[in-house]
Amino acid sequence: MLGAHADADSPRVVGAALVHEGSSRQALLRRYPRREPAPALASTLAAILADSGQRLRWSAAPVEELACDNGDVTFRIQVRVPPSCLERTCPVLAYYSGGCPHPGYHWRPEFFLRAGFIYAEPAIRGARCTEAWARADDGPLREVAATDLEASSRCLRTRFTREGAPPKLGILGWSYGGNQTLVGMTRFAGHYDAGFALAAKTDLHAFFSQAPPELRRARASEYGDPATDAEQLHANSPITYVERVKAPLALMLGDRDPKVSLSDADVFVRALQARGQDVSLMIVPEHAHLTERPEEVVFQHAHVLQFFTTKFGMPLSVDTRP
Repeated sequence: MLGAHADADSPRVVGAALVHEGSSRQALLRRYPRREPAPALASTLAAILADSGQRLRWSAAPVEELACDNGDVTFRIQVRVPPSCLERTCPVLAYYSGGCPHPGYHWRPEFFLRAGFIYAEPAIRGARCTEAWARADDGPLREVAATDLEASSRCLRTRFTREGAPPKLGILGWSYGGNQTLVGMTRFAGHYDAGFALAAKTDLHAFFSQAPPELRRARASEYGDPATDAEQLHANSPITYVERVKAPLALMLGDRDPKVSLSDADVFVRALQARGQDVSLMIVPEHAHLTERPEEVVFQHAHVLQFFTTKFGMPLSVDTRP
């Protein structure tokens, strides 16, 4: 539902992203400029969004609940498959968030299904399905819980391999899901074929070391305190594993998002560029943390679709038939 998330417009998450002392916000904006998506694609996504599931309801079809084992832990993955992919190999996108997947219509899977992707939502440890499950990756638990990202990739490739042909597998997410995306692409490099992270932190220790005291206190139980849990924060930070990245990766950050660090992202991207890695970063001047206005939704998802179709060698075509 558009406008449903407090992080989209709450004053506490509309301000300015962090920039290290000595860095220039203007220089970073020039280095990683905003780019317009393909106009035809943006127009099509805007029409699907405006339809609100009245005619275009592929995402409302029955979902598959895939059980995935990771050692002594079992979690579920909710899967939606477009009609064209019922009998053939299609690319799979694993969407991570802090929420708990629910069946029924939603505009986000509708976009990806109509572009020819199988859409999967793994409810790994940390997802808010129950209070205990939501806390199952807090603090020192996070390093082990993150192995669910690796398990998800194995389960999805196994489920959607057809006649010996495994699917391409992408990973994406916003905020908490963006952090999961970066961990999946770094620490668990090789398990996903491309990743797109939005509103994500690249270096947890550096971020919380410079974050406002109230934000540090609010998130200490979930992530750790930089004064006492430095080793833990480093172990769970994408930058720690940046040398492992093997596959194309894109990041998008908002310049009005106080929950991210533009300087940390710059360090992360430069490290990948120095290795000749396929990586991009876009800083959007008008975006805050989560973006739910229609024009923001269309802008971001058009770029995400362009990225994955390009990296997976797919035609950029969105089916608008009822």
